[in-house]
Amino acid sequence: MLRRASTAAALAFAIAPVSGFAEPPTPYEAAAGELRLIHVWTTDPEAMMEAWSQPTPPNLRVTTEARRNEPIHQFILYANCSRDDLGRCHLTAHVTITAPDGTAYGEPMMFEALPLGPSAPPGSIGLAPQSIGLTIEDGEQLGTYTVELALTDEIGGVTATHPVHIEVSEAEAVAE
Repeated sequence: MLRRASTAAALAFAIAPVSGFAEPPTPYEAAAGELRLIHVWTTDPEAMMEAWSQPTPPNLRVTTEARRNEPIHQFILYANCSRDDLGRCHLTAHVTITAPDGTAYGEPMMFEALPLGPSAPPGSIGLAPQSIGLTIEDGEQLGTYTVELALTDEIGGVTATHPVHIEVSEAEAVAE
């Protein structure tokens, strides 16, 4: 089951320093022009938000593994979005999910990851206030789901694309 989730708006503008890099340095990152995308997932969004609110750099616990019926949540971090004449950024997201058998899992989703407005300062990392959640339910395939995120800087006209492979296994049996 797919669903869109909202992160806490108060933390959408939290920042952390970004070093100047030509190529994304981790497997969680993608770039297009100056735009940087960090695409991470967690099964504990509350702990993620708590870590994000701590002094920089935060220690974020991320994963690419989930169990059947366990929600896993996407977090979209960004840096260096283009600004309009009023200093506002605008980021949109397009998400497609491919099931383990190679078929589409649900319909592609499009949403405003960062609605037109204030954002993290240049050279800092911001947390987009909109993202999705995913739960593989009873009867759905187990295995590797591919989540492709295309994050578009609507002002700069560039799109950073990043796939994440989420391994979903059977939930542990509950002892009676």
